[in-house]
Amino acid sequence: MRLRLQAQDAENRRKRFEAIAQAAQQLRFAMGGLSLSELHVLESAQRATHQAYVDDLGDPQGYNLDKQHELFDEPWGPRLASRMLQWQDLRWLEQATKSLGAPRRRGRPENTAERWAARQFVVLCHQHGWTPVRVAHSGSEKLQADPQPSGAVMCLAAILVAGGENEVRAKSTAMSALKLLRDKFTLLEWPEESFDYPYLDPEPNEYTVSLKELITDRRHGVGSLPDFTPKGD
Repeated sequence: MRLRLQAQDAENRRKRFEAIAQAAQQLRFAMGGLSLSELHVLESAQRATHQAYVDDLGDPQGYNLDKQHELFDEPWGPRLASRMLQWQDLRWLEQATKSLGAPRRRGRPENTAERWAARQFVVLCHQHGWTPVRVAHSGSEKLQADPQPSGAVMCLAAILVAGGENEVRAKSTAMSALKLLRDKFTLLEWPEESFDYPYLDPEPNEYTVSLKELITDRRHGVGSLPDFTPKGD
């Protein structure tokens, strides 16, 4: 769920950058359509509004503000519309926010949460004697266009639903995630004591895993299994 929230935050941030890029482009086009006399009128209005702002400040505040502009080498006054167009301030703002708000690649992106859950699930299956971990019940998955999902797929789908996955997509998501684990992968597991004593530097248990088998580090072994017994039983 944490990874899903991070993905949603990233999408919302992308939309905000995209909105800024569109606004900068529209403002640039609108200012570019002004005539020379209209630019002069706009710049006079800019000076007037800035002066009104300065007049509302007390002397100490105005002095401090003046010193801040001097320290940061910024002009004391508004950046006039003609200067914005001359130095293309809005163009750089537009292009920068476009790069930050670029849409994601086409196709369904790889889901880190699904991959992590599938790997942990396969290791648990092997540790509990559910070997090999089957994706489908058919004798040869390649011979059937629509093989029936195995119990492992249904179990992982239930885990994904509990984690926030859509119920309709959970089964196909679980099947796809398990199919990617046919090849061997390495998984590291740190002992529980390492979280209680962070100053220690224990060596993790290392597993070489695929759907067919789990090979453990001879020095550390499989480690303790989690207790799934409901409380009170």
